[in-house]
Amino acid sequence: MNRKTRSMLLICALVSFLGFWVENIWLAVTKGYMNNRSMYAPFLLGYGLAVLAIYFLLGTPQKMRFLKWKLPVSHPIRRWLAYYGAACLCVMAGEVALGTFVEKTCGIVWWNYEAIPLHITRYTSLPTSSLFGILITVFMGCFFSRLYKFFCAADSRFWDILAFLLASVMTLDFLGFAWHIGSTRKLRPLWHIAMPWKGPLFHIK
Repeated sequence: MNRKTRSMLLICALVSFLGFWVENIWLAVTKGYMNNRSMYAPFLLGYGLAVLAIYFLLGTPQKMRFLKWKLPVSHPIRRWLAYYGAACLCVMAGEVALGTFVEKTCGIVWWNYEAIPLHITRYTSLPTSSLFGILITVFMGCFFSRLYKFFCAADSRFWDILAFLLASVMTLDFLGFAWHIGSTRKLRPLWHIAMPWKGPLFHIK
């Protein structure tokens, strides 16, 4: 396997795994439970693909660009702020596009932010987009390049096999989920764990 391809697949898998737990931590705090997020494996492929898309679109905060064109923002702080703003816009656009597409094609509301202040439609809001923008900017600025170099430098068949297996598991799981919601117009609950505190730690009104 090409080392660059392997690195991108492994980063995608890592971010998809982190995305699964980010959503479950949010559920645990705001709802008092965790669940499988309609997946069999603990990966949410949308997160991994979103990070790769942002990389190909914007680069990293240290080398911010738009596609192949370097942006004329030389001051480091301004560049990081510009990257953060662009990441927030990407999150908002992606959430609205994906949520609306699933609602129109499958007849389900995958998530709903209408209880959150400053929501924009039911699928995005300023607070959540700002939070995701921070997480993306920190990850892309502090970890992405290091992980990419590490996975590229790792000279082992193990990493090729791992990248292939993880990519296969995530793809098949996502395709199974897509088929399920398309045919049943329902999410795919498999397990549900109530937190010891038995309720939300804070309420969103």
